[in-house]
Amino acid sequence: MSETGRRATTCYMPERSERGVAYNFWLRVKTEQATRGWNDVELQRQSGIPRGTTDRLKVGKRPPQPRIVNALADALGIDRDEALSLARITPPGTGPTAVSAREAIEQDPMFNEDQRETMLRLLDMIEQANQAGRQAG
Repeated sequence: MSETGRRATTCYMPERSERGVAYNFWLRVKTEQATRGWNDVELQRQSGIPRGTTDRLKVGKRPPQPRIVNALADALGIDRDEALSLARITPPGTGPTAVSAREAIEQDPMFNEDQRETMLRLLDMIEQANQAGRQAG
């Protein structure tokens, strides 16, 4: 503890290139862990999740399994929906509605009319090529 009686907290700030898809969740886990004064062994004991798995949240290229996120969230008192969102896992039924490529092009405000027309022509060519490939194969 410092002279003011406050516990020093650790700030985890890896280089941006080191950040994995679940980095924001990892950061929240580490913050909650530090707030509780838990070391990695205690976090593993409380959550049942091995340290290596928790460490991979920081740099992993794929989102973690929901059961891992939920176990850590439960151990640390983090709302599960928030934890899943931080880990870039969308809970079932809450993600964006799927639309066709054509509909997305038609609705995208970033395209001007010429760009939109060009994109739709390109999409038509791709669809024709796919159809021809299915008929030939």
